[in-house]
Amino acid sequence: MNTSLDDIEIDQLHGKVAEDINENHVQPNSIHPSVGMVFESVNQAKSFYRQYAISKGFGIRTRSSRKNNKNELCYFMMVCSRAGKFVASNPNEMIGRPTQANDCAARVIVSKRDEKWYISAFDDVHTHDLSPTKSRLFRGNKRMNLNVKRTLDLNAEAGVRINKSFRSLVCATGGYENMEFVEQDVRNYVAKQRRALSKDGDAKALLNHFSSMRKLNKDFFFNIDVDDDNRILNVFWAYARSRAACEYFGDVISFDTTYLTNKYDMPFAPFVGVNHHGQSILLGCGLLCSEDTDSFVWLFNSWLRCMSYRAPQGIVTDQCKAMKKAIEIVFPNSRHRWCLWHIMKKIPEKLQGYAAYKDIKRQLKQVVYNSDSVDDFVYGWERMVTIFSLQTNEWLCSLYEERSRWVPCYLRNNFWAGMSTTQRSESMNAFFDGYINSQTTLQEFVKQYDNALQHKTEKETQADFTSLNTTLPCGSQSLIERQFQKNYTHAKFAEIQSEFRGKINCFVDGVDVEDKSSYYKVTEDSIHNEIREERVFKVTFERDTKNVSCSCLLFEFRGIICRHCVCVLAQERVTQLPAKYVLTRWCKNVRRKHTYIRATYNNKEKDPHIERYDNLCKTFADIAEIACESTNMTELLIDHLRSFVDHHGLQISPSPTPYVNNTTHKEQQHMHHTNVAHDVDTNANNVDIQSPQVVKRKGRPRTKRLKSTSERLTRKKQWAKRSCPTSIHIADAMMDGPNTTFSNEIDGTLNTDYTTTNSIGPVSSVQSPGFMSLLASLHNDMQNTQSSTTNIENVFP
Repeated sequence: MNTSLDDIEIDQLHGKVAEDINENHVQPNSIHPSVGMVFESVNQAKSFYRQYAISKGFGIRTRSSRKNNKNELCYFMMVCSRAGKFVASNPNEMIGRPTQANDCAARVIVSKRDEKWYISAFDDVHTHDLSPTKSRLFRGNKRMNLNVKRTLDLNAEAGVRINKSFRSLVCATGGYENMEFVEQDVRNYVAKQRRALSKDGDAKALLNHFSSMRKLNKDFFFNIDVDDDNRILNVFWAYARSRAACEYFGDVISFDTTYLTNKYDMPFAPFVGVNHHGQSILLGCGLLCSEDTDSFVWLFNSWLRCMSYRAPQGIVTDQCKAMKKAIEIVFPNSRHRWCLWHIMKKIPEKLQGYAAYKDIKRQLKQVVYNSDSVDDFVYGWERMVTIFSLQTNEWLCSLYEERSRWVPCYLRNNFWAGMSTTQRSESMNAFFDGYINSQTTLQEFVKQYDNALQHKTEKETQADFTSLNTTLPCGSQSLIERQFQKNYTHAKFAEIQSEFRGKINCFVDGVDVEDKSSYYKVTEDSIHNEIREERVFKVTFERDTKNVSCSCLLFEFRGIICRHCVCVLAQERVTQLPAKYVLTRWCKNVRRKHTYIRATYNNKEKDPHIERYDNLCKTFADIAEIACESTNMTELLIDHLRSFVDHHGLQISPSPTPYVNNTTHKEQQHMHHTNVAHDVDTNANNVDIQSPQVVKRKGRPRTKRLKSTSERLTRKKQWAKRSCPTSIHIADAMMDGPNTTFSNEIDGTLNTDYTTTNSIGPVSSVQSPGFMSLLASLHNDMQNTQSSTTNIENVFP
């Protein structure tokens, strides 16, 4: 046997550490295998030889085994992982795969007699160098206990990336040298679990998931569109909480499909609204087979049915023509606006070829953002087109024809909850970055959507708590400001305070008084790009009703009273605003039904032994938290656990003892398909449904998000501006800087009534220190013993 000098030094160092270990606890690597050695079980024999191999620095594998006439194992041979001879399959191959075969003769033969296992032959001669510090990397020496597997399962469910899960395990064990598996083993395990979840097919797994959610909450809604071959085309789903929230926050929604999320390349289509804190709130989600009118019509009709046919007052999308046509069909009375940010970011791509590009760009922004009325915009646009000879520019001509869908002065007289871009939808896209990839299945994506919904719900709950239990101080002595302080959530009151602060830059430049009304001219000073600007706004005040309105239309657009009105109200000595200016939508003291409904429901059907394991882990953790307070209690608890193990004849798989040097680790181990109804609640398991085909799109690049040419060319420069900016103040940004059925569709309707040694010692654990490793070992050995169980209370007096 050949052994390196480094390994000899390490073995000597390990010998010193072993001397300090309690003599009553026999270490497996302190005993050499010998002929005639007896073991109680096959697992004990294999575990012993495995620990011996790790301590000596070689890997093992089972070469052969035999069973008796009762089909019971009676003999097995374990050999060194470098046993055997290498025979090249292709002698002419220039570069071959590495092989471990080195004709090593080391082996152990174990046979069964009288219910005991005996070593009948042992050969310890190796034909290669040994390295105890690297033996953990041999395949036969790797081990992943139940505690690690359970941690990986939970992390995968929570959307934690595999590399981060592995690093957390490395930190828990004190370093890579203490790990008994590598990152690839973790990836293999997670992939295996995913395959097991979709063993009947991705489509079937998705349908079963939706059906189980429906059983947990009758108001869970889903709709699956399939073709004549029962292959999935489109999917829509919404939780009961989202359906209830739509009653309060479904008046304005953002809809976007520029995110690719799964192995079928189906665009993610979330319906996103704004809650009373100004936060994004999920109101349903779809996955589409294609971005054509028929698919959008199907999706919008599904959403409309889900929300009890309550159409949104306004919807914000990109410039998709198919989407526009579908909205006109399904939501004919809803206002439809295009994302302003997406339009303005195309300026370089569409106009950069002109010699006067910089002047055109500056003039275009001035016309779009600074036009106070429709007439001002029309005049400014025609003047710009004439000066720069842009009459033949097709992009500008098409935008002008649809100006009522995107120009702020055409839209600001209606309520949009402050939304002028699809930034709300794109913020959801950002949430999924890192948690999904091109191989994500439909079922996995839906589970990540569940995580997103729970995340958003928790943010709303925390904001509710803060608003109800704390108070933002007023920045002035104004009674109007106190009126909003009393009623509004912190986020919306902060916006009100911003207007009160902005009042400092406003002054009355004139007033016309009539019978019951006063017409003020308010000038606001501001600085943009280091240039001082003055803008004049017209404010109307009615003395009898105390109604006030401004030409900036901030209140109409955003539901927040503007600084110009605040200036006039102060001038008129008004101390109390009419109730209509305090929107219930932004109030904190309103009881909303959706806050009493759980975001999602745990529909996991745990394996019984996993459930028992989780319960034991919780119990052990509670006990450990108490026992660790003192050394005596810790030793007493360990003694009781040893007694339990000895009493039941269990085997605890020991963890290798790390090599130590000065307290540091040195080296260690409406379409072409028809609509036919089916009953999902009772026949979900009988439905033959197929996974969708991978979507092929003309011109769609292989990326998560659809990008313009200019964005791709300036990717590094635009990295920090990947999504739309939120809408900001008008003056600062120039006014915008149910039962489930299966139908070739599977859907639902809303019910509106929401009512090796037998010892345990203080040896460092390789997998996870403390009781979790102990529990994993107990689990493994209890599966292999037939002894009767004893009430745990009898073990811990």
